[in-house]
Amino acid sequence: MKINAFSILVLTVSALSLARTASAGEAAEVFSVWPGTPPDQPKDVGPEHVLEGRPRPFYQITGVSKPTVSVFLPPVERRTGAAVLVCPGGGLQRLAIEHEGLEVADWLTSQGITAFLLKYRVPAPGQSGIQDAQRAMGLIRVRAADWEIDPENLGVIGFSAGGMIAAWISALESDRQYAAIDATDKISARPDFAALIYPGGLRQRGGGIVEALATRITSEAPPFFLVHAFDDGCQDSLELALLLKRARVPTELHIYHEGGHGFGVRPTGLPLDDWQERFLEWTGALGFLDSASARNYEREFSSALQAGKHLPAFSTAAPTLQEAYTVQKRLVRRQLRNDRIAGFKGAAATRQAQASMGIDGPLTGVLFKSGRLEATDSMVLSSVDAGPTMVETEIGFITGVDISYGVLTDAQARDAVASIVPVIELPVNYTPRMGPMKTTDTVAVNVGSARFIVGAGVNPSKVDPDKLQIRIERDATLLHETEGGTVKDGQWANLRTLLNQITSQGYVIRAGSLIISGALGKVHAGEPGNYTAEYGELGQIRFRLE
Repeated sequence: MKINAFSILVLTVSALSLARTASAGEAAEVFSVWPGTPPDQPKDVGPEHVLEGRPRPFYQITGVSKPTVSVFLPPVERRTGAAVLVCPGGGLQRLAIEHEGLEVADWLTSQGITAFLLKYRVPAPGQSGIQDAQRAMGLIRVRAADWEIDPENLGVIGFSAGGMIAAWISALESDRQYAAIDATDKISARPDFAALIYPGGLRQRGGGIVEALATRITSEAPPFFLVHAFDDGCQDSLELALLLKRARVPTELHIYHEGGHGFGVRPTGLPLDDWQERFLEWTGALGFLDSASARNYEREFSSALQAGKHLPAFSTAAPTLQEAYTVQKRLVRRQLRNDRIAGFKGAAATRQAQASMGIDGPLTGVLFKSGRLEATDSMVLSSVDAGPTMVETEIGFITGVDISYGVLTDAQARDAVASIVPVIELPVNYTPRMGPMKTTDTVAVNVGSARFIVGAGVNPSKVDPDKLQIRIERDATLLHETEGGTVKDGQWANLRTLLNQITSQGYVIRAGSLIISGALGKVHAGEPGNYTAEYGELGQIRFRLE
């Protein structure tokens, strides 16, 4: 066999395990996937070698019978804690290890993402590659601390046939495709996110995704990111996207008008060059590129909250307001595993409140379905079910349309409202468990999402929310009285600001969502007693706290 000079260079770098392009960084480590002979190994297909006689502007290898993972670490100052298992393509006969492996690792590490390059068995059936990938995912999670990565921020990116492998390990949860060897195989092998770049081998004859794969894709699958060129076999991505849509799996699909097959991360001069930026935006929007401080605080807070322990203050960890919203969104995602969004809340709606907190606009939070209570004439609530309770009077707006875009005028905000409702918010008082709370603490822990009472709606054309007279009594003793217009610039301007802040944080406000304006009047401790809140034309809400 004729070996050219480039192949000789490649063969001299750790017997191909550390083969790299001139721009790629050295692998920090290379480890074997299996402690002995891999499962279902039909025969020894080695020796591992670079393919010759295939005119390609990149090299490929084959004869891989001993799969390995090469670890590529970002510069210390750029590490995000996110990591990706990289699965090159090659039709299960070879591995395009250079341009769909090493070059991909080089790009990922430049973005602060740790790359684990999988050299899976070829030539071999797809089952072998799936086994290798599942085992690799478990090994990476077991040793996550060694590489300073977050085991809940581990995704997969697969190209061509590697995309098929990525799809399979994303569809399989505890269903390992081999007999367990050790404790590693009890750890989840399912990635937290999956990117399939021009995937192949997903469709069956006659159309549709291969039945064995299709039946395993459920709403529990991780979010998917799909990229294909229209002049390639994009049916694989299109049909997979439809299947994921039916399974209610969050998916982003990019079909570019041309680009062919096998472009990897190389520049093309075509619009598809931006797929890498779209991938980074997608992972960022899902929280996989959040800072380590945000990730660690959210875990610590959630654990302490569930255990009933002292709550850590976020303001001592990372005091920026933007970082506080990042933490809030992580807490929201965690709760959404078992809940749904009912709407959103405003806080610090008045000029006085904003001045006292050193901010120039309202704060926002998320309301959950589990906290919504419909007002009745004889409501009896515990003041300690969710912790020490506060009592706030608010005006609520029910949206009549999905909103994912900017609202430009107060009139547009008003036109998006289907009805106006009276609201009593019963947020948890975290101060006894956290101490005095700063603005960033209030935002980070999403204070206000616990319980809220919603009264009957009124058509917005029949009431001016700024002129609503609001008063609340406990046991016939006046607690406060105010009016709707006390919010900064009026209710409609405040609503417009809230809508725009909410969408700018990446939320889609669904039709029927409740948006509450922010506390009107004083905030009161939830002491036991009979409460009556009057809202003028909106009626009243009566309830008893025990």
